[in-house]
Amino acid sequence: MRARSLLLLLPVLLFACSTPEEAEDDVLDADGEPAEAESAIVPITQPDETAPASSLAPAPLKYTESNLIDVRGVGDSGWSKTHEPTPISAAFGAALDRFDATGQAYRGDLSFINWETVVGSGCTQFASTYSPGRSYAFVSRPENLVQAHQRGFNLVGLSNNHTRDCHASTETTARGEGASVAMTAQAIAGLGDLDWLTAGVAGTGENDSARARIRTFTIKGREVRVAFGSLYTGRPSCPRATCSGDTRALFESMRDAPADLRVLAVHSMAAADQDELVRKGVEFVERFGGDVVFGHGPHVWKPVRVVKKQQGGKGVIFESLGNFLHPSLKAQSRNYIGRALFDPATLALRQVQLIPVANTGLDARLSTADAQAVESNLRWTRMAGSTTAVYANVAP
Repeated sequence: MRARSLLLLLPVLLFACSTPEEAEDDVLDADGEPAEAESAIVPITQPDETAPASSLAPAPLKYTESNLIDVRGVGDSGWSKTHEPTPISAAFGAALDRFDATGQAYRGDLSFINWETVVGSGCTQFASTYSPGRSYAFVSRPENLVQAHQRGFNLVGLSNNHTRDCHASTETTARGEGASVAMTAQAIAGLGDLDWLTAGVAGTGENDSARARIRTFTIKGREVRVAFGSLYTGRPSCPRATCSGDTRALFESMRDAPADLRVLAVHSMAAADQDELVRKGVEFVERFGGDVVFGHGPHVWKPVRVVKKQQGGKGVIFESLGNFLHPSLKAQSRNYIGRALFDPATLALRQVQLIPVANTGLDARLSTADAQAVESNLRWTRMAGSTTAVYANVAP
């Protein structure tokens, strides 16, 4: 009945669900980095980039009903509880189905998710000592990512402050921080060659975390070559994972990749490096030809900005998507699904949409938080039939 209701109501009455708004979740890094309020914002100095609302109708929610190339992203996600030696059973797919059994709200031609856990089947030594409400460490079963992939997620970011949460496991002979990345690489390799891109952690036996991941997808009747990278700004260097000191190598690899679209995931830890996330995102678009930046880390939504590329064209930066589905994150309603829509012929950015989401631990739901409150150099227009979802057309 819920699936049928969503199918009928989502395109018109898009956001009827609500959740009480609560405080942001402050998560200690497994590396001992402090939890801080991430409220710093780099001022938006870019000019207004809005085209008239009448110049292009808002793309339908169902990605197959639009001729535009649809790139969507959701924020901090995972499927584990903190400091569990044996992770909870894989049930991420069931949680997605409870959120939207049709997949219309979150699924695009390219769908990004930030996976904020080590991937594996167990941990015998965590990087941080368990302190209720103060420290967090996660390991999630790889089957969760299979379930996400089956429901359309084909871009998975892996570099964040929980990439190194497990320092010992029966799954690897590596110890310390290297154990986590070895486990994750091994688990993902064990899933086979799925039609997706994962980035941020070196492959099994490789040291290639700062190299763009490239794949060709068939989208709207044409082949689209996608370059994808995942970066964590909370540390200058990380073993076999992409961190701040790898920025230039990653950006050059993304720029030089034989790609039509370049998508970057960036995760911050604290107020200072949230500013760094934004500055790096702007640099990626301006100087390296980036098309979409999906930011995350603050556990609450942040501004959206459209930036001109030096070589022509424009890209969009979602400074923070906030949270999505993760059993250990506190409930709050100021998150969004970010949607960037591109012309299928020219690959020009045509439209941006924000779909507000509330996370409630084991579940997510459509939110009553008003996305018009999201700061931007775009002027938002409400989606028809909605009091919370917004769109803006991008000036040519």
